[in-house]
Amino acid sequence: MTRPARWSRALWPVAATLLSVGLLAGCGKNVKDEFPLSVGFQPIEAVGPQVTWPAASGNDLTPQGLGPVVAGPSKGHYTSYARGYLHAPLARVYLALHDPRASLIHNQDGHPQLDGAMQPNPAMNEEPFPVSFRYRYFTRAAVNTKFDLTYRAGPLEGTDAAPVVVGERYQKTWGTEYISVMAGSLVATAVPGAPDVTSVEMVAWLNARTQYQSNCDGTLRDLFGDLEAVLAALPP
Repeated sequence: MTRPARWSRALWPVAATLLSVGLLAGCGKNVKDEFPLSVGFQPIEAVGPQVTWPAASGNDLTPQGLGPVVAGPSKGHYTSYARGYLHAPLARVYLALHDPRASLIHNQDGHPQLDGAMQPNPAMNEEPFPVSFRYRYFTRAAVNTKFDLTYRAGPLEGTDAAPVVVGERYQKTWGTEYISVMAGSLVATAVPGAPDVTSVEMVAWLNARTQYQSNCDGTLRDLFGDLEAVLAALPP
């Protein structure tokens, strides 16, 4: 089972920047980022043909894992794409996506850094989608560096009880101005002829102080590892 990488993706470098410029007292202002209900859980953008699937392993044409993470063109933020396979039926992958732990951003020590003062965390079912939750994250090294990520998921094709294609989308919706873009999406589809295998296509966008392409790429690896871990823990 893939384990989340043990270096910063979005949180620790932001805090380090705040320390370096001596802003521990104020740490910038918090801002609201619009996430219109109209975009729902549609993919944030398509994954193009330059992004390849994991290479076949022996007779296994769809081995579990994430293929190469590919950087996209600059659009005012870093962009990363990846495709992968999960050895689980689509319905089971969708069930795993109902668990917020399948979609957590990681920090310096490889674990999510959540705001324990916020009750409950995650906040569940705040939006009218089949899956809806919001996490509040914070940084360890500075005061008032918090932000919310709002997550949505549901069937893009089929029904909630019998999904054919499942989508998930997340976005920063409030918090530190030092993160101007943090968003992404996942599309999960049953592999034709292999009902116990699900394909996933993933996109991440990121623009935050001290964050680079490698951090954006790592976000996809972490999120894929989160989903793998929750799937592995589901009861038979």
